[in-house]
Amino acid sequence: MRKQDLIIKDEIDLISIFSVILDNFNLLLSILVSSLFFLLIYYLSAANIYISESMLEIKQDRASFLPQSLSQSLSQSNDLDAEVEIYKSNSTVLDALEIIKNSNNYDESDIPRSPDDIRKNLGVYSDKRSLITISFKSTNRKLSSDLLNQFNAEFIKDRENFVKESSVAGRKFIKREIPKIKGLLREAEENLNDFKVSTNRSDFIFDTKTRNVKLERLKNRINEIEFKELELKEFYKETHPIYLTLTKQKELIQSQILEIENDLPLIPSTQRQLENFKREVEIYSNVLRELSSQEISFSMTEASSRSNVRIINSASVGVKIAPSMYLFLLAIAFTFVVYVVLLFSHFLGDKITTFDSLADYIGKDEIIGEFPLINLTNQKESNKFNIADELMNKFIYELTHFESDKRSIAVVGSRKDVGKTEIARRIFDKLKTKYKTCLLDLDYRKKGLSKDLSLDTTFKNFEDFKKNKDDYILENGSMIVPSFDIEDPADFFSSESFTTEIEELKKEFDFVICDTAPWKLFVDAKIISKLFSSQLYIVCNKVTSFQDIDLFTSDIPNQDSIKFFYNKFNLYFNFLGYKYQYPYYSKDFYYEYAGYSLNDGKGNSYLIRLYMNLKNIFLKIKQTITDQLR
Repeated sequence: MRKQDLIIKDEIDLISIFSVILDNFNLLLSILVSSLFFLLIYYLSAANIYISESMLEIKQDRASFLPQSLSQSLSQSNDLDAEVEIYKSNSTVLDALEIIKNSNNYDESDIPRSPDDIRKNLGVYSDKRSLITISFKSTNRKLSSDLLNQFNAEFIKDRENFVKESSVAGRKFIKREIPKIKGLLREAEENLNDFKVSTNRSDFIFDTKTRNVKLERLKNRINEIEFKELELKEFYKETHPIYLTLTKQKELIQSQILEIENDLPLIPSTQRQLENFKREVEIYSNVLRELSSQEISFSMTEASSRSNVRIINSASVGVKIAPSMYLFLLAIAFTFVVYVVLLFSHFLGDKITTFDSLADYIGKDEIIGEFPLINLTNQKESNKFNIADELMNKFIYELTHFESDKRSIAVVGSRKDVGKTEIARRIFDKLKTKYKTCLLDLDYRKKGLSKDLSLDTTFKNFEDFKKNKDDYILENGSMIVPSFDIEDPADFFSSESFTTEIEELKKEFDFVICDTAPWKLFVDAKIISKLFSSQLYIVCNKVTSFQDIDLFTSDIPNQDSIKFFYNKFNLYFNFLGYKYQYPYYSKDFYYEYAGYSLNDGKGNSYLIRLYMNLKNIFLKIKQTITDQLR
């Protein structure tokens, strides 16, 4: 069965899924512990941040002294955005900051140094109607509330001053205008009286009374607008939106007046003149009355100095917002998300993760050795024995049944860290007890085998090695050939002299085992494998992919020479660093891949023992559920 056939399987075994989850429990625990550890460091080292909040109401009544239509225009135009900018302005911030500094209640390090520093932590938001919400963040719980309350106080003080100054300016303006309006009123009254005397009539009854009333109302409106234009010159420029609104209103009314006046020629001239005189008197009378009322209003506002700002909620003591305990929940959620993603990658990825998937892909008979995960929790016997050695004995038994011309074996792997060097060493350790065996380190770049055995790697070629050959021959006649110090590996391994030496070794020894460079990375292994009758391909769990196998087998002309070894190991971490560990767990031991040693647990760290206990618990749960499902 090839990989594409495995992918299109429409069924996933529930037991397999659960087994994968429990087999990768160490991954889940590692991610969780790591994330919580670093998060705890951050939580303990990070500065606490507190936030205080307050709410203000901005009453839109600053134009209450104006005519209703004009007041509405001002209110609509004057939204809260301007108030927000005033709140964050330097005038408000600097005054509040100075008061806090002079209070001597806080260290200088806690107090912001500049308005920009304050604005970074100051949030001012409006609801576009009448409410403003303010927040301030600080590393000092009490400072956050005190500073925010001081901001509010300075803002209200600023708005009170603005109202007072506006009232003073308005009252002065009206005081200047009243004498002018009184003069115009007297002049209008005199003109009306003079006209009545000249015409010997006190009044007229007009047939166009309704039209005249409308015309009079429109002209009164024009006069109000013109007056307000004069008034607003004290506060706004002619380009201000309020001023432009009044201009548009005036133009509209003037067009209506012009339309009516075009019909006035139909009205007798004398009648029309009288009406105009009466209208002027009425207009100036209304204006004078309005100005007098406004003068009183400005005086009262100036005396009270009442602003249009009201505090809804004062700032309370700051609430801690960072670092938050919710971060730990986030870490747990992050752990499970990563774990689920990794599990999906297990089922959907190209990496080999189970013995069955490898067996389905290449055939079970092609796999002559393995180091699988084994559950020993249900075994009654608790004797200390080396399970790895037992599995290796079975594998060596398979090798001894190779034909004599196939006992030169190149141990290869597509990638680094698949365990080929260690497996080659283990093969040699087993074979040398009964057979005359030669072990070659042909991975000249890494020289892992030679370094582990502390061998001299300064030899340039076989000729140099033979001068010291006796130093590398063991008691039973077996021999270890260290890695050479060569510059051009392709040329060296392709040379006739190298081929001759390999052939001589085949004749001299019962088995010839060599460790090669990664197949996928370097050409060395491809050249060397041609000189060996068998290739032992190491398939590493979660490292080797199906594509790696395809590329390897396509490069080997003689498919019968290829055998596979399934290597499943864990990479665990202790305080000494990373180590390879075969997870064959019993009650009281583990086998260290790197150290060739059994350990009864006495030398383990507390974390390792804790992990082993947790693992055993979950394996028991797994076994129980598996039995129930079956």
